[in-house]
Amino acid sequence: MKATRAPAAARLAAGLSIGVAVFAVAGGAQAHVGSPDAVQDGQAGPYHLLVTIRPPEVVPGIARIDVRTFDDDIAGVSVVPLPLRGPGVDSPPVADRARPSPADPHLFGSTLWLMRTGAWQVRVTVDGARGAGVLSIPVPALARAVRPMSPVLIAVLAALLALLVIGLVSIVGASLREADLAAGAAPDRQRRRRGRVGMIATAAILALAIVGGRGWWTGEARFYRRLLYKPMRVVATRPSPTTLALTLTDPGWMRWRLTDDLVADHGHLMHLFLVRAPDLDAIAHLHPKRVDTARFDQAAPPLPAGSYRLFGDIVHQTGLDETVVTTLDLAGDSRAAPDLPGLSDTPDTPDTPDTRFDPDDAIAVVPRAATIDSPVFTFADGRGRLRWLAPRAPQAGQTVALEFEAEGPDGRPGPGIEPYMGMAGHAMIVARDFSVFAHIHPTGSVPMAALALVEGGGPVPDHSHHAMKFAPRVRFPCVFPHAGAYRLFVQIKEDGRIETAAFDIAVAPGG
Repeated sequence: MKATRAPAAARLAAGLSIGVAVFAVAGGAQAHVGSPDAVQDGQAGPYHLLVTIRPPEVVPGIARIDVRTFDDDIAGVSVVPLPLRGPGVDSPPVADRARPSPADPHLFGSTLWLMRTGAWQVRVTVDGARGAGVLSIPVPALARAVRPMSPVLIAVLAALLALLVIGLVSIVGASLREADLAAGAAPDRQRRRRGRVGMIATAAILALAIVGGRGWWTGEARFYRRLLYKPMRVVATRPSPTTLALTLTDPGWMRWRLTDDLVADHGHLMHLFLVRAPDLDAIAHLHPKRVDTARFDQAAPPLPAGSYRLFGDIVHQTGLDETVVTTLDLAGDSRAAPDLPGLSDTPDTPDTPDTRFDPDDAIAVVPRAATIDSPVFTFADGRGRLRWLAPRAPQAGQTVALEFEAEGPDGRPGPGIEPYMGMAGHAMIVARDFSVFAHIHPTGSVPMAALALVEGGGPVPDHSHHAMKFAPRVRFPCVFPHAGAYRLFVQIKEDGRIETAAFDIAVAPGG
C-alpha cells in the first residue's frame, strides 16, 4: 500500500506546489511619475492642520493618514473615507478615531480601508475647545501594483496544502480498505484494490480542483492587472517650427476616464513643464490651449537646444489628477528671447510681451542652483534673491515644509509676493533620474480643482484676489517618495515678473 500511496501523494504535492507558485505570480508596479501621497495644508474650521494621506498601492487596501495639528486646544481627531461625490457622501460610515503619537501630542495617525478604485475623499474632523471643524481631502484610490507573495509564504502554503492532500487521499484509501474490518483482521486483495481505486479517484478529483483553482486564480489576476492604473498618454509633435501640439490618448484603462472631461486648475486646463535633460538647467512652465477634445497647442518656447522631458498636469471632472509624460528634442531658438513674465528682463531684452504666450507662462535658464551649504539663489535679472530658510536634508517618506524668503539685492526681505495664479508661489520637484516630478503649492500637493469637486467638505478658499500681496515668505509642504538627488524649482511673482529659483536637494533614506 505504501508503494502505491506515496507516488500519488508526491505527485499531488508537486502539483500543489506548482499551483501555489502560479497563484503567487505577480506583475511589478507600474512606473509612475510623482508621489501618490496627498499632502494638504488647510483649515478644519478654526484649526490649522497638515494632513498627509498615503493611499494603498493595491485596491482594496489600507490608506495611512497622518494629521499634524498646530493648535493646543484639540481634544481629538477622527477620519472617515467617503466617495468624492454622490449619494454616499451623505451616508458616511462610522469614523475612525485617530490615535495621538506617544512622542508628539500634535501628531495623530490612523488607517482606513479604500475598497474600490475611484475618486474618494478623506474627511478629517477635529474636536476642540472652539467646537468642531472639518477638512475634506480628495484622494484617488488607484491600484498601482500587484503584491507578490513571498517565497517563504509560498513554501509554507505548499507544504500545508500538500500535507492536507496526502492526508485526504490516505483517509479515503483507509476507509475503503479497512472501515468494516474486524479488529486485527488483515484486508484481502479485493479490499486493497478498492482502496487503491479510491485513492486514485480522490487524487484525480483533487488534481482537477487544483487545476481549476489555478485557472480561476489566473483569471482573477488577469482581471486585476487590467485595473492597474495606466497613465494617460501624450504625444508631442511640431506642426510648425513655432508650435507644439500635444495629443492625449487613453491606453484603455477605466471607461469613466475621458480625454475631454478636464477641469481648469488655477485657470488652466493643463500646466505643461519642459525640463532639459540631463542637467535640469532649463525649465518652462507653460499653459497650452485646447483646440480639440484631446489636442492642445502651445507656442514653442525659446529654450536652449537639447532633449527635454515634458510633464503635463491635468485634472478630470471625476477628481482624478494625472501627470502625462513624454520627451521632445528642441533645436533652440537663435532669435532674441521674447519678453515673458518668467524671463529675466535685461538691457538687451525688449520690454514688449510676446502675445503668443499666456501671461502665466514662465521660462528660465538656471545653470547653477542653490544648495544647503549655499542656500541663496540670485535671480537671473539681478533684481532679487530667494533664500532657503533653515535648510536641511529631508528624509524620504516624511512630510516636510520647505520655506523660502524673497529678498532684495541687498539681502533684506522684500516688500511682499504677488499672487501667481492665485498662489504665493509654485514649486516643481524633479528627481535627477526623472523618476519623480511633482507640482506643489503652499497648500500642498492636492490640486485646487480637485478640492473644488469635493462634495460636502465645506468651502474652498478663494485665491482669486489678484490685487492682494502675500508676505515675502512662502512654504511648500511635500513628501519626497524616495532617497536621491532632486532639483526644486520655485516660482514667485514680484513687480509683475515671474522669477524662477532652483535648489539642489539630497534626500536621505527614510528612518
